[in-house]
Amino acid sequence: MARDGGRAQPAGTEGSGIAVAYPVVTPLDAPGGRRRLPVRGENERKVPNVSRAPENPAARGSASPRCSCGAIHRVPIEAIVIEEGAFDKLGAFVRARRWSNPLVVMDANTAEAAGSRVVRELASGGTRAATLCFPVRHGLLADEASVGRLDDVLGQTAADSLIAVGSGVITDITRYVAHRSGREFVSVPTAASMDGYASGVAAMEFHGMKATFPAVCPVAIFADPETVAAAPPDMTRSGVGDLLGKATARVDWLLAHALWGEGYCAEVEARVVGAVVETASRVDEILDRSPQAVPLLLSGLVESGVAMAMVGNSRPASGCEHHASHFWDLLAAQGHRPHGPHGLQVGYATRFAMRLQRFALDGSVAKLTTPRPVPDGAGAGAPGSWFAGHGAEVRAVMDAKRRFASDHESAWPRTAAAWRAARAQAGAAMDLFGLVTAALDAARIPAEPGFLGLDRATLETTFRVANRIRARYTVLDFLEGQNRLGEAVEAALA
Repeated sequence: MARDGGRAQPAGTEGSGIAVAYPVVTPLDAPGGRRRLPVRGENERKVPNVSRAPENPAARGSASPRCSCGAIHRVPIEAIVIEEGAFDKLGAFVRARRWSNPLVVMDANTAEAAGSRVVRELASGGTRAATLCFPVRHGLLADEASVGRLDDVLGQTAADSLIAVGSGVITDITRYVAHRSGREFVSVPTAASMDGYASGVAAMEFHGMKATFPAVCPVAIFADPETVAAAPPDMTRSGVGDLLGKATARVDWLLAHALWGEGYCAEVEARVVGAVVETASRVDEILDRSPQAVPLLLSGLVESGVAMAMVGNSRPASGCEHHASHFWDLLAAQGHRPHGPHGLQVGYATRFAMRLQRFALDGSVAKLTTPRPVPDGAGAGAPGSWFAGHGAEVRAVMDAKRRFASDHESAWPRTAAAWRAARAQAGAAMDLFGLVTAALDAARIPAEPGFLGLDRATLETTFRVANRIRARYTVLDFLEGQNRLGEAVEAALA
């Protein structure tokens, strides 16, 4: 294995393009337990020529390689190609899988950027693809209407596979429908704007509330560097923000591990940290739309998605900064504010998440107390209209958090020494905060209220109640359990 920017690269893949071979996956935890995603394909595929590699020994029942965390990670992604000529390799991949009737899903923008070329490339190799082009340039959502439209076209065309040409929304719609219909899909990213390309979950916005649903990983990812570098600048900036948010997600994960014994994998964490460091060190090049640097950002975003696939959920890449972003999406769905780019929201929330985590771990909480009981509903400071129609979802989230606390109660630090050890373990992950702060400055993602139409009052409410959005323990839950959340939010916004 060669190393580039702190991240392992498979030997023989160095050069102008980025081609990565991964072992096929089984995931690790959900908080408090394990679940298994469907696994398709062989153990490892060499990527540049998309040829099939030897059969997975684990599939024959022989001993499987076990990670140092105790889990067997299987990533069901057979090819990741980010290089010139990627669309040629996509055509070869489709033919090798004997797909005869793929459905290419795109929107008006991504059809121009890459979709039409993908369809032509498939046709030149003898594969006639059906197409669904959402006829919009702005405002497409991964919602009931979009899913219904794709379901309808899938039924009309009897497609045997799906190819998502686009970024976050197109990919989430496609992976969600692929999961429901039992089909495989390929991702063709058109922008380095988010980290979900390799993920096995879909961020869907049903009834106006964004939530994560089971889906499938793509069987392959093919991206053309020039296409990605030519994406609108704010999409690339959004990708920078999304990836930098992994710094606070990392601290939340380690905090839950140190306090409650939640499952954790250092090798998965290292993948994400390497991607964050590389991106944070090259923000100026990335935002200058360098055809070398932007694909490296995309590679880092894909790496983050692979990490999610390895553990079977989004824990390595999503913490309280993402919960804040999802809360802002809820406000937008209810007409309280315009929809904002996901990655810019995440990057902005990361500013305040870092301050909250410093408050929690740098000595402001000197003495640990038994956590207060998890509240039942939305909590103080959240007007009911902001959760209108979602009371059942909020109650389910809080019920899950109560079960988590009950199931892991024995791990809670009971002595001052145990709290110092837990604080040191989680606090060590804050070592990236200086680098991330400088990178957010370079990306012009500010640290004061007012960005993206979010005033101080909205920010205050956000960080008091955003932990009602997801059943995942973060610093917000810790501070609320210590009866210090209000004080910490005030300090973060000062």
